[in-house]
Amino acid sequence: MLTKKSLRNLFLIPALALGLSACTTFGTVAEDSSIQGRVKDRINPILEKNQPNAVDVVSHNLYVLIYGQVPNEAVIAQISEAIKGVPEMKKAFNEVRVGNPEDVSTVSDVWITTKVKSSLAAEKGLDSKRIKVITEDNEVFLMGMVTREEGDKAALVARNISGVKKVVKIFEYIN
Repeated sequence: MLTKKSLRNLFLIPALALGLSACTTFGTVAEDSSIQGRVKDRINPILEKNQPNAVDVVSHNLYVLIYGQVPNEAVIAQISEAIKGVPEMKKAFNEVRVGNPEDVSTVSDVWITTKVKSSLAAEKGLDSKRIKVITEDNEVFLMGMVTREEGDKAALVARNISGVKKVVKIFEYIN
């Protein structure tokens, strides 16, 4: 009979292996989590004062993506200013747009993400495990550590998915 601990390990070890295959080290994964928290701490006071909004933060290999909708351009500028100098962050991409978050279809975004991930996995010569896919308002953001050729191929695949209106590459290039 399996104990709780052995069941947890049965699921945890493969999950960690899959998660770590997309990043360089366990330390990077931990640092990404810390960076996300620090960025959110800096932008949350701005967002609380400027409703309605829907903004999220993702850090992948120390590259930070901030995306979503806010009521005006001034909020976007405030967010850019607030995140300057976050320790350990290599580069930040402020992809926040002016818009009403209620106009964004989460279902459509999830469907596009699923189609992009599936298409990347099926693409020969592309290690899709190293590419993180985020979709917001039909815009696809691709993050990860890839060669330039892999990054271009991934972007081309994503651009050809029905419903995608824009692809943004946020890659760290290796060679």
